[in-house]
Amino acid sequence: MKKQRGFIALEINIPVRERGRFPERHGETDIRQQHRSFLTGFTLIELLVVIAVIALLMAILMPALQMAREQAKKVTCSNNLKQIGISLHLYGSENDNRLPLNESGNWLWDIAYSTTDYIIATGGDKDTFYCPSDPLKTPDMAILWQFSQNLPFGTPTDSIPEPTTNRGSQFRVTSYFWMMDTVNGRSYHPEGTPKKEWVKTLTHKQATSTELVTDATLSSTSDPKTATFTEIHGGSWSMWEIPDRTNHLRSGGRPAGANIVFLDGHNEWRQFSEMDVRVSPPYHWW
Repeated sequence: MKKQRGFIALEINIPVRERGRFPERHGETDIRQQHRSFLTGFTLIELLVVIAVIALLMAILMPALQMAREQAKKVTCSNNLKQIGISLHLYGSENDNRLPLNESGNWLWDIAYSTTDYIIATGGDKDTFYCPSDPLKTPDMAILWQFSQNLPFGTPTDSIPEPTTNRGSQFRVTSYFWMMDTVNGRSYHPEGTPKKEWVKTLTHKQATSTELVTDATLSSTSDPKTATFTEIHGGSWSMWEIPDRTNHLRSGGRPAGANIVFLDGHNEWRQFSEMDVRVSPPYHWW
């Protein structure tokens, strides 16, 4: 090649593009290899570690969530009793301080249709009579809501008409112990000390310490260390094999305590350690 004066011949290597592919820049191959290594680099041990961390977090959070749910149920239950207390005080103010008394029923959670009518008419509803912590007693169970009508198991709620007369002689099974006496007087009396009595009126010398309605807390024996608080066999068991149970339970089936509305109208939470057997058997605590 003949050189021209004033020019220097340079050799330039131009990369040849393959069909459908651009030439790789410097370092691009290494970056891609590292990226592939990152995507496929989890070992079995690393995966197990991640799973273990997730399980640990769940173990820490689940009890806290359970406690939060139970606390919410406890508050709802307390509001139920507050409403019941308000309604019973309204009834008393219209009836010379007298409380509504059952004409029938035997267990402490039996309450007359006529009494629930009044409570619903003054601000309550079906949910008011059932603690959300007891899954075995709910307002949509017609066999409990209309207990004295002896409905077949599985009867839909409100599918069977209720009697329109003599509603004081019909009763429902609820989640709460009602401390009112009956028209003819209960055949048993509270045990233990200090002495307790069934109430008939709102007038009482010790209204601030006299229970009006309480959470259901009951056991199979008087010894809380060996008793069951979840498998109590009563009328629901003999008819439908549905056990009775305590409303508020800790882990392991031990009772936590009870919400109580007192005769003067105030609400209070009572720890189980402060409760005594008052009726037996089965063993009722408050």
